[in-house]
Amino acid sequence: MKNEQLHNDQWRNDEDFLRSLPELEPSYSRSKHDVWQELEATMEASPSERVQPETMPAKVRTLRPLLMTVAALLVVLLATTAFFRLYTKTVSAPMGQHLTALLPDGSSIELNAGSVVKYQPLWWRFNREVQFEGEGFFKVQKGQSFEVVSSLGRTIVLGTSFNIYARKNEYKVTCYTGKVRVVSVLSGESTDITPNMQAYIQSNGSLVSEVEEDAATNISWMNDMFFFTGTPVQTVFEEVERQYGVRIQTVGQMNDLYSGNFSRNRSADEVMNMICLSMGLKLEKTSYGYKVSQ
Repeated sequence: MKNEQLHNDQWRNDEDFLRSLPELEPSYSRSKHDVWQELEATMEASPSERVQPETMPAKVRTLRPLLMTVAALLVVLLATTAFFRLYTKTVSAPMGQHLTALLPDGSSIELNAGSVVKYQPLWWRFNREVQFEGEGFFKVQKGQSFEVVSSLGRTIVLGTSFNIYARKNEYKVTCYTGKVRVVSVLSGESTDITPNMQAYIQSNGSLVSEVEEDAATNISWMNDMFFFTGTPVQTVFEEVERQYGVRIQTVGQMNDLYSGNFSRNRSADEVMNMICLSMGLKLEKTSYGYKVSQ
């Protein structure tokens, strides 16, 4: 009984202590009504409108500087290759002169007057090709394929010597050493010739090859000698123009055939007198050169 009385007294004392404490109420910055309104608005909003948690931007290593460097190198490489490929050297033998064109590999071309050769010296080690019009004697060093391109035909060799005559509508090749392949641009036909053989392209583009018994006369021009056998006199006058750098005006048809020769050691007057006398033509000296008529 005594213990129960002690317990009750203690409880009353605790209760009195609690009542003695000041009343504390939690302070809220927002009312319950405000909190519910915000929660409802968040639930009704679309996913894109909801506030996303802040994320740190990922560190991405950009490739732009590397790509720009690669692009610049490619531009330089392409420009250099184009320059090497397109840079062209031209050697021309003017009227009245013979010249020698030396090619990068040691090959050479003896150019007759009025002849032109073009080639790419910086690209030579990759492609031995020349563009040629006129008449020339080629000495080609052995190596990869060597090609001569003219308006009417192509000549392909490995290492040999040959003469090409490519003027107006004429194209003929005479082989002296090795083997030469001649291709007609018009017909696509090709033929191989060996020493002392000649190939020429006819007006229809077809190719003809034959033995040239006197092949040496075809390169006599290298020694300033010019031989003609059954050649239209107009063609002979054109050769005189090239060798002496003069102009010859012809009046009337000049289709008669001429057989003979002349040397550049003789003057142009002597050569013209000799040709016109043998052909029964009238020759007149003019301020620009010569006038020839029937």
